[in-house]
Order: sequence, then C-alpha cells, then structure tokens
Amino acid sequence: MRICVLGAGSIGSLFGALLARADNEVVLIGREEHVRAINERGLRIVGAEDFTVYPEALTYAPEEEPDLIILATKSYSTSHALDCAARCIGRRTWILSIQNGLGNEDLVLKHTKNVLGGITTNGAMMVDWGTVRWTGKGITTIGLYPKGTHGFVEKVADTFGEAGIETYVTDNIIGWKWAKVIVNSVINPIGTLLEVKNGFILEDDYLQGIAVEIAREGCITAQQYGVEFEVHPLELLWSTLEKTRDNYNSMLQDIRKGKKTEIDYINGKIVEYAESIGLKAPMNALLWALIKARERKINKAE
Repeated sequence: MRICVLGAGSIGSLFGALLARADNEVVLIGREEHVRAINERGLRIVGAEDFTVYPEALTYAPEEEPDLIILATKSYSTSHALDCAARCIGRRTWILSIQNGLGNEDLVLKHTKNVLGGITTNGAMMVDWGTVRWTGKGITTIGLYPKGTHGFVEKVADTFGEAGIETYVTDNIIGWKWAKVIVNSVINPIGTLLEVKNGFILEDDYLQGIAVEIAREGCITAQQYGVEFEVHPLELLWSTLEKTRDNYNSMLQDIRKGKKTEIDYINGKIVEYAESIGLKAPMNALLWALIKARERKINKAE
C-alpha cells in the first residue's frame, strides 16, 4: 500500500516506521530537521522495539496520490496541513485521522468523502530528530467516519496488523473518538497542571473524584448528541491510567517544550459542544482556562 504520513511527529513517525518495515511504500511529511535526519541516517525506533528503516521523507506533499494518508498532525494544524497536501488527495485516496481531539475528521470531509477516524493507545515520544521512542505498545481502533462500514477499512486494518500495529475495526468510530477525548480530558490537563505521571491520578482519592466529575460532563454532552459508546468512558479511563501509569502525557510534554497544547480540541471542544445544546461543563471549562493560562505564561516567559 502507498501510504503518506502527514505530520510525521512522534506517533506519525512510529506508524510510518512500522508500515515501512512491513514493505509498504511510505512517505513521511514532517519538519525540516526531522526530515533531514531521516534522509541522512534513517528513522530509528527505540523502546518497545529497536530498529531502523529508511522511508522517503519530505517537507512537502508529493504529487503522486497515495492510497492512504495518515493524518497525525496536532489538531490545531489540521486545516493548514490538509491545504498543503491538497494536490496529493486523489479520488481514490483515503484519509485516516489518528489525532487527539474532536473535529478533525469534519475538516477532512471538506477535502474528500473518503474519511476514516481512528484512535490509538500506542505511546511515542521524539527523542531526537530522526529517533522516536516507542514508550508503550497499545491498541488502534479505526472505522468509517462518522459511522458505518467499508471494505477499505478492513484493508487498512489488515495492513496495520501485518506491520505489528494491533488494530480493530468498528462501525461506530465517533463513539470511540468521544470516549478517547473524555479520557484525555481527564488525564492530560490534570497531569499537566500537577506535572505528574498518569498513575498518580489512580493513587490519589481527591483526583479520582475530580476525574469522575470531568468524565461525567463529557459523557452527558456526548449522549445528548446521540453518541453511543461501545465501552464506557470511565472504564476506558481507568484501564488507560493503569496501562500508562508510568507515562507523562503528551500535553505535559508539549508544555515542557514550550509548545502549544491541544486543549482547545479536548476540554475546549467538550465545553463548546455542551454550550451549543444549552448544557454547562464547568470542570472542563476550568481545566481549559487553566491550561490556556499556563500556555500564556510560557509565551510571556519567552
């Protein structure tokens, strides 16, 4: 399969490396420094596995149309990335978003009807340009967006599976996207504000109570929108915290690097959706404001 990874950061590079190792034709599109390192030394994966591959790496979208574009940019870069990649989005090209947050797939629909949504619990962290640490193996779930079935979904799942990416197919990907967002609405801002590993939330009675209230707001909002869950978000939350107890979340990593976070597309989106139907989500609104304030503090310090 010819695959283009749009946004070859940590998770995008991990997926690209695994797919390239399985003899797929992979093109990575990323930042200049990362692209240069990959072209000079290859893309090295360390951690859960240790190997090096040599995929094509570019700072711009190729002209040839791929079978699949894996969209792995930060949510706030989705529109710009899609505009830049417009020339390689063909009639037969499918786009799979494995991004955090809500709303990315809706932006993709402006470019093509061939849209897949996905979530993954694989953990990855950029160690250096050209090197990514696979911090933890996880599960990836994909499906036709917003709901339904299509033969290409199964083809992608098979391709991922052959590459060592444990993948499941659902006909209700929007339910999984909401569930993942609710999980992230708890873990990311709490871990970032307290600067703790995920497991700390499991170990503290105060934080457990706060976590339930944050998740409850998201669940109520989603259900009012008619979203159905295959797994209860609280169940997914506790299992995610257990499996990733030794990890620092990606939002905290962004803050430590002085980068913008995806809070607008996680807690911010929950607040936005809630208010659009006359509901309130005060816990999510508070966390949203606190993370935005921390971002502003970093910008002023610079």
